[in-house]
Amino acid sequence: MHHTKPDSSLGNYLPTLDGWRAVAIALVLFAHASESLLNAIPIHLLTDLAGLKRVGLIGVQLFFGLSGFLITTKLLDEEARHGRISLPAFYIRRSFRILPAALVFLSVVGVLLVAGLLNITVGRWFSTVFFAANYSWAEHSWYVGHFWSLAVEEHFYFLWPAAFLFLRASSLRLALVVSLALAIALWRALDFKFQLTGASAAVFWGRTDIQADGILWGVSIALLYADPVWKGRLSQFFTAAANWPLLCLLLLALEAAPELNWKLSFLLISVKAILMPLLILGTLIQSSNWPGRFLETPAFRWVGRLSYSLYLWQQLFLVWSEDRVPALAWLQIFPFNLLAVIACATLSLLLVETPLIALGHRVAKRVQRRNI
Repeated sequence: MHHTKPDSSLGNYLPTLDGWRAVAIALVLFAHASESLLNAIPIHLLTDLAGLKRVGLIGVQLFFGLSGFLITTKLLDEEARHGRISLPAFYIRRSFRILPAALVFLSVVGVLLVAGLLNITVGRWFSTVFFAANYSWAEHSWYVGHFWSLAVEEHFYFLWPAAFLFLRASSLRLALVVSLALAIALWRALDFKFQLTGASAAVFWGRTDIQADGILWGVSIALLYADPVWKGRLSQFFTAAANWPLLCLLLLALEAAPELNWKLSFLLISVKAILMPLLILGTLIQSSNWPGRFLETPAFRWVGRLSYSLYLWQQLFLVWSEDRVPALAWLQIFPFNLLAVIACATLSLLLVETPLIALGHRVAKRVQRRNI
């Protein structure tokens, strides 16, 4: 790796990534809606409910790879334009992006909790509000269960920009990120095999120290592509028309592979986490090819813009049978549950996300001018 100024030519807005967000949220929605869908429309090809539910985790892992790649690309772009990044401006933008919509959702859940309509312990609700849900031992609740992944992302948003700013050389940044990703992979396997922390499966698989390498491999791919030498190599690799489909087929084959011994199973977790941001990068490099054009269609970009609110609100309506509550009745039955998710997410995007993201950017610009 060179110690030269990073070359970040991907720019600030990457429409292809909205398409990837659409793919990721579609997998989550499909998994969580699977039971209600099959209750309404029996589809004999979709009888493996356990398999269908696992599809949602693929969507979450895609979100992780996207986050690491996108945030690092934005940091590199800001550094290339201004010579350094402004941490206060970054945290302001992220706070206005993430917190308002999440707090609106949690406020609604809190009202339903106080009214006795949802069974959520106060400890679980408070740990969720403070993005500590993935380390909380409070009684689990489906209705805020998805905040484990948001906690992982929030911890990443808090720590990585500071490390990026402190480590000025791109080679040091890459060395740190790859070392951490490999260390997490090793720690995950050893902790699982030997029960070093004694965590239950529900707590174990949600922890940041178990899942963060999925984000870090996205960071690594972004750092590599910012280096002129690696940018040339990666661009040349994806110029060959067959390489992107082959990587895609490899990922699908690994996802469909039967259970192996524990060492190979844990190795494949890392391999899949590397493949996801590579596939994302491939569609950016060759955006004129069919995958890129497909991901940049207006419908995919709109769903991608809506993906955060969809992810928040789907947990209230796309509920597996054992977690349904009488208070929401038909709103948890297909297709009304899906319509409720889309309605709430659209209102959240238009009334909460869009205006507050714009406000956050205005505040961040003022702070940035003072800090850079």
